[in-house]
Order: sequence, then C-alpha cells, then structure tokens
Amino acid sequence: MESSALILESAKIMIVGMATVFSFLCFMIFFLKAQGWFLTRFFPQAKAASARSGAKISDETLGKIALKAIDEYKKRRG
Repeated sequence: MESSALILESAKIMIVGMATVFSFLCFMIFFLKAQGWFLTRFFPQAKAASARSGAKISDETLGKIALKAIDEYKKRRG
C-alpha cells in the first residue's frame, strides 16, 4: 500500500516538474522571439559596404584564391 502511494506521489512531482520546465521553455521562446522582433525593428543592422553588390567572381580569380589559401594552410601546418 505504501509503495503505491510513493509511486503516485513521485508521478505528481514528475508532472509538476515537467510542466514547470515546459512552461519555462515556452516563455523563453516567446521572449527570444519578441526580443528579436524588437531589435530588428528599432535597431536594424547596417548593410556591409561593397564596391558592387552582386559582383561576380570569375572562375580564374576563384581558382587563384583557392590556391593561395591552400599554400597558406600548408605553410602554417608545416
């Protein structure tokens, strides 16, 4: 008899604990979404300055950049 009462009491505690965690997580999601909305609304992010927006890099230039990156990596690695 006493073991079933203990199991029932532990189930109640588990349900209360899980409800508390679930409530906190829901509140946290709501708060973070509201914070994101507020920050983007009143403090918009400045766009990065570039010479030409949408500028295309040629395959030749991209290949040179990749080779230079590989060389730098090998130099640092030894």
